[in-house]
Amino acid sequence: MSSYEQEHDRKSSRTPHRGRRALVAAALTFATAALGLIAPSAASASTQAAWDCPSGDLCVWTGSGGTGSRCTWSNADADWYYAPTVCSWADDQVVGSAKNSGTSSSYDWVVLYSGANYTGVCRFIAQHGDTWPNLNVWLRSHRWSASASC
Repeated sequence: MSSYEQEHDRKSSRTPHRGRRALVAAALTFATAALGLIAPSAASASTQAAWDCPSGDLCVWTGSGGTGSRCTWSNADADWYYAPTVCSWADDQVVGSAKNSGTSSSYDWVVLYSGANYTGVCRFIAQHGDTWPNLNVWLRSHRWSASASC
């Protein structure tokens, strides 16, 4: 066997191992995702049952009555378009409805603002599951508050 044939033979014998590794890695990734072991990003919007909002959170939806795509927060957010939590649809859709599932003894309200950094027109939703079923406004930031004031 010539040196070229020996070199070619060595290279071709390595290729299946690389191919098998890639195949095994792809299969493991698929299996992990199928089992739900890869958690979605906190920033992603999701679709849930009507008015499904985790305790302690503010939730907003694209549709009326707590329907459609949902974004949630457990803390204040000065700009929904940027980190720490991004509401993926808020820059091109109005907020159709909102729910305040807050439970803090320090705050009684969530204040919703039309502008970033707590500016613009403000609206209030009381804690403990109060809802605004037909909001249909542009919103971009919110904060928790002890009183209903901007």
